[in-house]
Amino acid sequence: MPSWFKPLLVRLGALWRHGEVPGLANISIGRRLALLGVLALIGAASFGVAYHLAERRIDSMLVTQDGYRRLNDLAGDVRAKVAALQNHQEQFLRERDEARAKDFRQDVAFVARSLDAMRALPEAAGMASNLAELSAGVAAAAQRFEAVSHRVGELGASEAQGLRGRLAASVKAVEDELKMWPNAGPLIPEMLQMRQAEKNFMLYGGETYLNQHRQHANQFDFALDASSLPPSTRDDFRKLLAAYGDDMQAFAAGTMALGEDVADLRRQFRALQPTLNQVFAYAREGMASAIAQQEEVRAATSRLLALFGVMAVLSFGAAVLVLARSVTQPVRMIEEAMERLAAGDHGVTVPGIARRDEIGDMAKAVAVFKDNAIAMVRMQQEQDAIRAEAEATSRQRLMVLADRFEGAVKSVADSVNRNAQAITATAEGMVRHEGNGENRSLSVAEAADQARRTVVAVAEAADDLAASVGDISALAAETSRVVRQAVSELDRTNARVRGLSEVAGNIDRVVNLIGDIAARTNMLSLNATIEAQRAGEAGRGFAVVAGEVKHLAQKTSESTREIADQIAAIQSATAETVSAIGDVGSAVRRMDEIAAQVAEAVNRQGGVTDKISRCVDQVRHDTACVTEGVVSVTQSAARYCGAAVRVMWAADDLAGPAANLKDEVDGFLRTIRA
Repeated sequence: MPSWFKPLLVRLGALWRHGEVPGLANISIGRRLALLGVLALIGAASFGVAYHLAERRIDSMLVTQDGYRRLNDLAGDVRAKVAALQNHQEQFLRERDEARAKDFRQDVAFVARSLDAMRALPEAAGMASNLAELSAGVAAAAQRFEAVSHRVGELGASEAQGLRGRLAASVKAVEDELKMWPNAGPLIPEMLQMRQAEKNFMLYGGETYLNQHRQHANQFDFALDASSLPPSTRDDFRKLLAAYGDDMQAFAAGTMALGEDVADLRRQFRALQPTLNQVFAYAREGMASAIAQQEEVRAATSRLLALFGVMAVLSFGAAVLVLARSVTQPVRMIEEAMERLAAGDHGVTVPGIARRDEIGDMAKAVAVFKDNAIAMVRMQQEQDAIRAEAEATSRQRLMVLADRFEGAVKSVADSVNRNAQAITATAEGMVRHEGNGENRSLSVAEAADQARRTVVAVAEAADDLAASVGDISALAAETSRVVRQAVSELDRTNARVRGLSEVAGNIDRVVNLIGDIAARTNMLSLNATIEAQRAGEAGRGFAVVAGEVKHLAQKTSESTREIADQIAAIQSATAETVSAIGDVGSAVRRMDEIAAQVAEAVNRQGGVTDKISRCVDQVRHDTACVTEGVVSVTQSAARYCGAAVRVMWAADDLAGPAANLKDEVDGFLRTIRA
């Protein structure tokens, strides 16, 4: 295994797990799909170009094959027409028919045109010399046929034409002359022998029959000398015989020349056959080779196109797989981060924030949701701590104030109540026993002394009460300040909670953004599915990617709805918190009102205390008067009685505020401790 193979596998495994393909993270999903479509178009175009080039090559081979087929057809036509030329030549020689000569000339023209057409074909370049030789041979044969035709014309196409007609006329002249002479009987056999030799020569040719004709002509001449014909007649016969002999020699010479021309023409036709066979074999072999090459090219093209198609499908499938993985895996990782974040794991790391595509936007939105969730938790913790601290501080202060207030006011109220009752009892005794002289004076003196001491105690108690009332007033002011501070803290807490509610609303907008992205992703997957259906088989892998994107978009929508539900719950809890804080604020404000009422009661108690102090001063003054006027009790009984009555009234006035003070203090303490 090469050393680079294992790191490559590790790198590919990391890319498969994380879906982070270098360069694709900065390209939007739409552009990736467009890139996939471009790749598909490039593959289709490349396949089309390869197919077109292959078809052009096959067409070129077909053109070559058609050329060889055309060459083979022309060679066959030439071969057939050359055979027809030989047939026309033989028929012409037999029939002496000019129509056969015309057919010969037409076929020669056809062969010439066919040879010209063969030379014009590119496939005939390899046998140009053969075609030239064949054309020259056909032209020579045509020229030789014209010589034969001329010879035939000279000899005569019929018995009455040409040398044959002249020969027939010469024979007829001799025979007519013989018929005129009955004593020319010995000449007739020789004449018949000449005619027989003539016929044999016409039928078979050859010098033998021509020599026989000459021999019988000489014998005719000898027989003429031996005949009894007149010399003039013999001279006439010799002239006719000489003309007959000359015509026979001319006819024989023409016939022999014709035979030589015909033999030469036949040799020329035979000489054409090897070249014609070579041309025909070349055409057939070329056509067979072209067919074989075409089949080979077609098979090679099919293999090449199949290989190219497989490579294109594999490449497109790999591209689809890579693009799908680059979309689905980051979305799945973001989905896992969202699920962990929704479960309360705020330490989760949101992947894909650095990406610059739609997945990066989703990751940034999830990161904003994470930051807002962390901020909301921190604000909730701060709010709980502030509320707990405020409640503990307020309650502790209220308890301390209540204890101090209860200890100070209750003792003073009890002392005032006891002293008031004692003063009332003393005053009543003084009134009942005002008629008893000295005993009563002594009693009055003792009572006055006791009243003096009581008044002193009451004065001291009044002073303590005044001091306690001052402390209570200060504590009430402090309580009011603390309550106002608590109200301020509650207002700030309420503002923070309302800010938290606004943050939750912002998170709701982020969730709506994520839902919108999911919906747009779903719409994008729907469009991709439609395009894949339009693409047919080529878009099958693209349809799988679109389905996966749609599935992830649906899961994103479901997660977004769950997050929206949790945010709605948070908003509901925030609203309840705001309402609870409002209730606490109302309670604290009620405490502020109660503190104000307590302060007012304390102020009223201060007034009562001042009144008690004045009464005590008056009692002390009256007691001094009683002490000083004991010896003149009798004279001042009425005045003393009135003073006693005023003391009793003052004591009654002191007892009423003391009881009211006790009730107010008890009610205040119950309110504070509730």
